[in-house]
Amino acid sequence: SMDSIVLDISALPPDRLKAGDLVELIGPSQTVDQAAGHAGTIGYEILTSLGHRFHRRYVTGAM
Repeated sequence: SMDSIVLDISALPPDRLKAGDLVELIGPSQTVDQAAGHAGTIGYEILTSLGHRFHRRYVTGAM
């Protein structure tokens, strides 16, 4: 199967993104819970739907 995602960027200025630009969906600028809120769901659903092909890095200790 193929993983794909579609992002609506129509509200962004025309020069904000171009083909080939990287987009951060989850990371320092946006938490899993924030992304889930935009999608109308919860963070757990976002994480469990990512699949096994994504690189995972586990961080231990206080955050």
